[in-house]
Amino acid sequence: MKKALQYLIPLGLAGALLWYAYKDMNFNQMWADIKQAHYWAVFATFLTTFVAHVIRAARWNLMFNPIGYHPALKSSFLAVMSGYFANLIFPRAGEVTRCTVLLTSEKIPLNTSIGTVLAERGLDLVLLLLITLTAFGLEYDILTAFVSDMLKQKSTLQTEAAAGPDYKIWVLGFLVFSGGLTMFFWRFIREIPLVAKILNFAKGLLEGLLSILKIKQIGLFSLYTILIWACYFFTTYFSLFMFDFTFDLGFHAAFMLLVIGSFGMVAPVQGGIGAFHWLVSTALMVLYQKPEGLSKTSAAMMHGTQTLFTLALGGVCFFFSVIVANQKKKTEAISEHV
Repeated sequence: MKKALQYLIPLGLAGALLWYAYKDMNFNQMWADIKQAHYWAVFATFLTTFVAHVIRAARWNLMFNPIGYHPALKSSFLAVMSGYFANLIFPRAGEVTRCTVLLTSEKIPLNTSIGTVLAERGLDLVLLLLITLTAFGLEYDILTAFVSDMLKQKSTLQTEAAAGPDYKIWVLGFLVFSGGLTMFFWRFIREIPLVAKILNFAKGLLEGLLSILKIKQIGLFSLYTILIWACYFFTTYFSLFMFDFTFDLGFHAAFMLLVIGSFGMVAPVQGGIGAFHWLVSTALMVLYQKPEGLSKTSAAMMHGTQTLFTLALGGVCFFFSVIVANQKKKTEAISEHV
């Protein structure tokens, strides 16, 4: 039941946001506009997205080198794309799938690779926040107006602390007592098989997390990071050439839409569905005074083409990763019998 809810809640939220964004949409007109799209621009976004994924795989490899692993770029790329593919099918399944593929192809422990992915995610979040602060610095008035428009109905609810005993002191006392007891009996506790397994997993996870601090080729790592975000930017930029009504929007608009759209993609919904559509279409209407119907069509085209590309390429990569894993198992089985 819990697993079903973990899948249904993000999917339901995505569906609700998508309905809200398109509840008054004329879908016949939307389809007519899509048929008039410039598909050279669509393929240009595919190219920049593909390059971004390849560079991400190369950057991921740099995180493994300081901790003694040297995966092939092909293996890392298959893992990255398999992760994106899985993430579109099942919520939060991408990271585990990505690391599992690398486990089967390169024998890198799951906990170590998960640690590197978490470190990578943390870095990307910090960069997104820095880029957002830059955007606000450049266009404070425009973006504050946009945020105000998104939050028309402000909540004025205030909560007051209920009168009664302060349980914080009791909780703090319990934590101190439990911590002291654990430290006293630690040498016995760590010998328990289950605890030993958890500690071993945590050790590998921490090793992966700290790998980002041990990178020797920091210049190359930084270059890869810049190139990844440059590819994301040009993906957004080329998407503005899909339709005639966004032809007049240039680099400046692409940067703003990249920032706004990124928050839609990191929202706790399936593949950014609904959140991306709502944020980007609203940005086109509020910031650039584009018609409502055309703005929603543009947002749907941006997200839809990228989703289909990820499903197609990710699906192929996942299929090949399964083939590679089976071939390795057969090779290992033959080696054991020789």
